[in-house]
This record gives sequence, C-alpha cells and structure tokens, in this order.
Amino acid sequence: MAQQMATDPVCGMQVEPASAEANGLTAEHNGQTYYFCGKGCMLDFKDDPEPYFAPDYTPSM
Repeated sequence: MAQQMATDPVCGMQVEPASAEANGLTAEHNGQTYYFCGKGCMLDFKDDPEPYFAPDYTPSM
C-alpha cells in the first residue's frame, strides 16, 4: 500500500514521510509533524516557522 505523501511547507514539494523521517528531515510545530524535501527547507522552517502559515504565503522552489 502506498503511503500518503506530505507537502513540504517551505517549497511545496511532495515528500514521502517515511523517507523524510529516515533522513531526519522532520520538525514538530504546535503538535504537528512536518516533513521536508531537504535540509535547507527544514532549517528555514525551524528558524522561523510562522511565515509558512501566513494566509498569503505561496510555497515555491
């Protein structure tokens, strides 16, 4: 069975959660786990996650 994909909140890429977890590319925020395509997106999110939840934020690569 294929696993549900997650969306990287920084760049908008589709990410396989199991792969992100295996590579240490996750972050917790307000009790929710977020998954990332790479270290850069994860670090940007961890530095300041709030902009990625703004209603006018559009993820882009």
